[in-house]
Amino acid sequence: MANTWFQFKQFTVHQQYAAMKVTTDSCIFGSIQPHFQPSEGIRMLDIGAGTGLLSLMVAQNNPGATIIAVEIDGAAAAEAAVNIAASPFSRNIKLVERNILNFTPEEKYHHIFCNPPFYEKQLLSPNKGKNVAHHADDLTMAKLIPLIKKWLLPAGTASLLIPFYRENEVLELINAQNLHPSSIIRVKQTPAHNPFRSILMFSQKKQECSKNEITIRDMENQYTPDFICMLKPFYMNL
Repeated sequence: MANTWFQFKQFTVHQQYAAMKVTTDSCIFGSIQPHFQPSEGIRMLDIGAGTGLLSLMVAQNNPGATIIAVEIDGAAAAEAAVNIAASPFSRNIKLVERNILNFTPEEKYHHIFCNPPFYEKQLLSPNKGKNVAHHADDLTMAKLIPLIKKWLLPAGTASLLIPFYRENEVLELINAQNLHPSSIIRVKQTPAHNPFRSILMFSQKKQECSKNEITIRDMENQYTPDFICMLKPFYMNL
């Protein structure tokens, strides 16, 4: 595959491997991560950092925070290292190439975010890199959510980007860990489509849970005002 660059306002994402592509839903996910004011001393964890997109977007909105970006796949981690080094946020993001199940944090985190492998117990692709990116052989949701709880500060928050069809299943796993959703955002391609992604925000605090939708394009195939508002701080041409 030819090298590709995705130009954002404050950084460029270099991408060579098809399995690690930059997707619209991951950009939406990055745009809605918390803004800590002030962000000095804030610690965040990116589980499954891929080529570094989410860590870079979060760093842009939290310039004083420290972000630990953990990625198991060597090819993706190598590209993440290039992307992070070329960005204005290289001092804020520490890349760790490791299986998250073998990761031991030095401290707990104010916020943990994760775009995890989507598919469990489903047919694998011949592309090994794509399987690492998309299939949860080791890192199942049942293993991931207890880790998130273990590594969160008592007042910390967490967020997951998941397929819409797994929303109820994942909410049950969150509830089983005595964690509580604060926000559910369902992502649709157009008004005519059903949701295809869910973004779940949760913490250890009991709270009202808001439910919203974001639609990427209208019926004329133009970006919606909501999508533009969310992504305009990041996209060069929007």
